[in-house]
Amino acid sequence: MKFTSLSLASSLLLAATTAQAKTWLLPIPQSVEWTGHAAPLGHRFTINGGNNKHVRNAAKRYVDLIYKERWVPVQPPYEEDHVEPSENALTSLDISVEDDSVKLDYGVDESYTLEVPAEGGKATLSAPTWVGALRGLETFSQLVQADNGDTKKLVAHTASITDAPSYPHRGVSFDTSRNFFPVPDLLRLLDAMAYNKMNVFHWHATDAQSWPLESKSHPALHEKGAYHPSQTYGPKAVQQVLKHAESRGIRVVLEIDVPAHTGIIAEAYPDYIIGYDHFWADIAAEPPSGQIDLLNDDAYKMVQDLIKEGTEVFPDSWYHTGGDEISAACYELDEDINNYTAEHNITTHELWFEWTNKLVKWVSNDLKKRPMVWEDPIRDGGRLPEDVVVQVWTAPPQNFTSLGHDVIISNSDYFYLDCGNGGWVGNDPRYISPTQQPTPEDTFNYGGTGGSWCAPYHTWQRMYTYDPTYGIPEDSPGKVLGGEVCMWNEQGGPTVLDSKLWPRSGAAAELWWSGGYDKDGNRRTVRNLQPRILDWNYRLMARGIQAQPLQPMWCVKHPEKCDLIDPAEAEQ
Repeated sequence: MKFTSLSLASSLLLAATTAQAKTWLLPIPQSVEWTGHAAPLGHRFTINGGNNKHVRNAAKRYVDLIYKERWVPVQPPYEEDHVEPSENALTSLDISVEDDSVKLDYGVDESYTLEVPAEGGKATLSAPTWVGALRGLETFSQLVQADNGDTKKLVAHTASITDAPSYPHRGVSFDTSRNFFPVPDLLRLLDAMAYNKMNVFHWHATDAQSWPLESKSHPALHEKGAYHPSQTYGPKAVQQVLKHAESRGIRVVLEIDVPAHTGIIAEAYPDYIIGYDHFWADIAAEPPSGQIDLLNDDAYKMVQDLIKEGTEVFPDSWYHTGGDEISAACYELDEDINNYTAEHNITTHELWFEWTNKLVKWVSNDLKKRPMVWEDPIRDGGRLPEDVVVQVWTAPPQNFTSLGHDVIISNSDYFYLDCGNGGWVGNDPRYISPTQQPTPEDTFNYGGTGGSWCAPYHTWQRMYTYDPTYGIPEDSPGKVLGGEVCMWNEQGGPTVLDSKLWPRSGAAAELWWSGGYDKDGNRRTVRNLQPRILDWNYRLMARGIQAQPLQPMWCVKHPEKCDLIDPAEAEQ
C-alpha cells in the first residue's frame, strides 16, 4: 500500500537529508548491497513463515525487540551519506526455510539470504535451515532503527544480503566451577551470544574448586563438592540451559575436565585423587591441587560413569574430555605411580598419554561422540587419534593441523578474558615496591604481569587482529574449525559476567563469522570494525547486556577524533 500522506512524505524527505544509508551491522555479512533507501515499518508490520517452533518464537521475539529498543544509533557516520525514502512502507518479513527439522549440531547450515527491497513492501528471508533463519532475523533487527532519531517512527534500511559463517564453530568456553552462576545469568549469556551469532556454549562445568553439576551416578560429588546445596545445576537447570540454547541456535558442549583440575573430587572420593592435601604451589597450576589417580580402576570407572551420564543428557555429537595442565610433580608424590613408571620404563607423562588415549577412544567408539581435548597431551609429546578435535591455547594451531587434527583456536594471548586482571592468590609479597618507584629489579609491578599470568588485558582490537589462517596451508590435513573466547572465573561472577565478555567478544564473533579477510581477499581492519563495535556496545546495553564502555562517549560522538593515528593520514 502506497503512502500519500503529506506529513509522512515530509518526514521521509527530512530523513533523506540527514540519515545514513547503512546501519552498523555486527558481525558484518559476507555480502551487503545497500540500496540507499529506508522503508518505514508499516503500522501492522509482521514477521511471517517458518514451521519450526524456534523460528516462530524468534519471529515474535524480534518483533518485540525491534519495537522495544527503537534503536537510535549512538555512533554517527564516519562519512556524510544520504538515504532516500522508500515508495511504500515495509509490511512484512516473510521467512522461507527448506529444512525445519534439521538437528542442531556441528556443521549445520547457518546461511541465509535477506532481501529488503528499496521500494518497501515485503521483505524476504530465505534459509536452508531453521538455524540460518535465526541468523537472518538477527541481521534484520540490526537494519531497523528510529527514523532520524524519532523513536515514534521506525524504518528498515533496505539492502540485499547474502551471508554464511566462515567457520562452523564460534563459541564461549565458560567456567562455572571457580564461582557459581545462577541459571538466569547463563540464559542472558546465551542471548548475548545469539545477538553476536555465536553458536557454541562450551560448558566447563566442573574444576578443582567446586563440583556444581549434579550427578545421578555419583551424587556425593555435588553433595560434598558444591559450594552450597543451592549452588548446583540439577536436571531441571540443565534442561533450562539446553532448551534456551537450542532456541537460539546454540550448541552446548559439555566438558568435565580430567585428570587434572579435579582436586574437589577428593571431598567425596579421597582415594581417587593424588595431591589434594599437598600445598599447591609446586604441583599445580593453581589451588587447590589434586589429580585423578591414573592407576585407580575405580576412579577411571567413575570418569566413565560421569561422561556417559553427561552425553546421555547433552545431545551434541561432541564431548570435551579436558586434559590440560597435568603436573608430573603431583603424580610423583604417589609411590604406586613411581613404582609403576619405573617397572614399565615410562614417564608419568607417558602414563597420562596412555590413560588419555584409552579415554578418547572409549568416547569415540562406545559413546559415538567426537572427542575434544585441550592441546596439552599432544603438545607435551603424546599422540591421539586424528578424529580428536584439539582446542589450542598456547601452541601454534599448525602444530596440530599438520598432524591431521582439526582445531578450535582459543589462543590465550588473544582470547582469554581473565587476562590482565591482576593476581588472586593470597599473601603475595611481590606487590611490595620498596621505593614505590620503577626499578630494574621490579618487573612485577612496573611493566610486568601484576600477578596475571597472561597479562595484559586482551582488548577487542587484540582479538580482531588474530589471523586464523596464518601458517596453515590450504592442503593441511587438519583444519581450523573456528574458535572460542574463554572466560575463566577465578575473578569472575554474575556481577561482572557481561562486562568481562561484551562487547569485546563481539570482535571475536565477527572474526569467526565473517572471517579475517573480505570476499576480495583484503584483511579486515580494526578501523573498519571500530564504528560498528562502538555502536554495538550501546545496542547491547539497550538489549539488557551490561557491556563495558570502550571509549568516552565524546569519542564515539566525534568519529576518529580519539584515534592514535590522524585519520587524514590513515590508510583507507
